[in-house]
Amino acid sequence: MAYDPAALDRLTSLVPPPASPIFGIRSWDEVFRALDLRLPPDYIAFIERYGECEFARWIGVFDFRTLTDEQLAHIPEWMDYYRDLREDSPEDFRLAMWPEPGGFFQWGSTIDGDAMGWMTVGKPEEWPIMIVARHHDEDLPVQETMTEWLVGWASGARFGSWAFSATSEEHPLICEPRD
Repeated sequence: MAYDPAALDRLTSLVPPPASPIFGIRSWDEVFRALDLRLPPDYIAFIERYGECEFARWIGVFDFRTLTDEQLAHIPEWMDYYRDLREDSPEDFRLAMWPEPGGFFQWGSTIDGDAMGWMTVGKPEEWPIMIVARHHDEDLPVQETMTEWLVGWASGARFGSWAFSATSEEHPLICEPRD
């Protein structure tokens, strides 16, 4: 999966960025050093256009540049609840969690507690998307960039569009800065 700016342009046409995006003040190099991890180029381009945001009052996407040194240091603990579940039921919870080799690294979440992220296998531009849902079995990784995945979701191609539309009161298909 190579970075293709057309996916970001398509997402922008479906759901424009917030009028006043929230951007972190750190440089990407600072984030990469703090994490000891380079993030995918499509994610960086997305954040530079949308900032830390929330789609349809449901999916939030993190801008790691907004985090303090202490918060960045605690990112490896974000998925500790999953590690605990894996320890108790390894047959049901099989994913590695970052910083374990090839582990899941979270880039966003839903208001319901589902985690969205990458499986950090290979080069960052090749990382597949993975959803760690709170209420059902693990899905297979999706061989798309984060932006391609968001286009599939926003267009209704991924899950249908029954709950997300410009006229929906609960989940309007808009993008706002994340609180």
